[in-house]
Amino acid sequence: MGEVLKVVVCGTTFGRVFMQGIKSMPDKFQLVGIVARGSAQAAKCAAEYDIPLINNIDDIDKDKVDIACVIIRSAIAGGAGTDIANKLLVKGINVIQEFPVHQSELGECLRTARYSNCYYEVDGFYADVESPRNFIKAANQILAKSEPIYIDAACSLQMLYPMIDILGKALGSFRPWSFQLLSPPQEGQFCNFGGQIRGIPLFLRVQNQINPNDPDNHMHVMHRITIGTNSGNLQLTDTHGLVLWNPKMHVERTSDGVMALSGSGSFFNLKVSELVSPDKNATYQQLFSEVWTDGVGNLLCRFRDKILAKKKDQAYAQYQLTACQVWQDIAKLLGPAQNITGQNPKPLGLTDFIT
Repeated sequence: MGEVLKVVVCGTTFGRVFMQGIKSMPDKFQLVGIVARGSAQAAKCAAEYDIPLINNIDDIDKDKVDIACVIIRSAIAGGAGTDIANKLLVKGINVIQEFPVHQSELGECLRTARYSNCYYEVDGFYADVESPRNFIKAANQILAKSEPIYIDAACSLQMLYPMIDILGKALGSFRPWSFQLLSPPQEGQFCNFGGQIRGIPLFLRVQNQINPNDPDNHMHVMHRITIGTNSGNLQLTDTHGLVLWNPKMHVERTSDGVMALSGSGSFFNLKVSELVSPDKNATYQQLFSEVWTDGVGNLLCRFRDKILAKKKDQAYAQYQLTACQVWQDIAKLLGPAQNITGQNPKPLGLTDFIT
């Protein structure tokens, strides 16, 4: 299992994060090329990493490339990512593709991968980043001991597919699911949904807005999730924030019905709120250079393990197809995004307004 796999990255926008992740693990991966149209940005990346710039995927050889990370928008997002992924799969090259992907495109790529005896996954990315990853792990452990009773969640339109992916992995499954739009988009910046996932009542808010000139910014919230159980609430405060456990408050009563506000029983000893994992209090510079790089590492190492173990994971393939369908069901109810314009936010830290 010590084999170093050779990787090419298609795309140089978010693809740069993948390049950083690959270069951070030289014992497992070797970055051997960048696939791009030949922009100045692509040429700069190729020079920085001292690797070839490949303009034509026909020039990619299976004998020289083990994994292709296709970090280019798919057809549903107006890009050529799925077409590129499928052509690479036909060659027998293992592919990780950037989210989101339409369910029909995902099914086509999975079939091609099966026919070519290689591996294909859609990259939800954020489920492999530290805070959501810790949230998923804690949810799996809590739900083994406590009954879920509700889910409260919020995200931006751009982060909707990763939200579904995080919820699916936290809950262990999706079925049954259903959604109803509670407020039309024109009534506010967020669209409100009721419904259920895995039969658990769900309230979801989605910011259905996008700045067409700057689509990666102007998000009010990336991911915020609370899973409520009969023992307490597990909360992800933000995609890169804290994971908190808040046990449910319960005040015992004495034999004569008086509320017992002091004592030494098990409820009295519970902490009101606990950090599930240490708060690293990262800056955005550390987020881009370290936290995201580690997330790519988690994703790639999991994919690498499947390849080297020759593990045909049909259950995960089905999970991804279901996740796509859940995402499409919500997106259909959302309808077209509201186009917005806006000024860039003013950098504002806590010390700028708390004295």
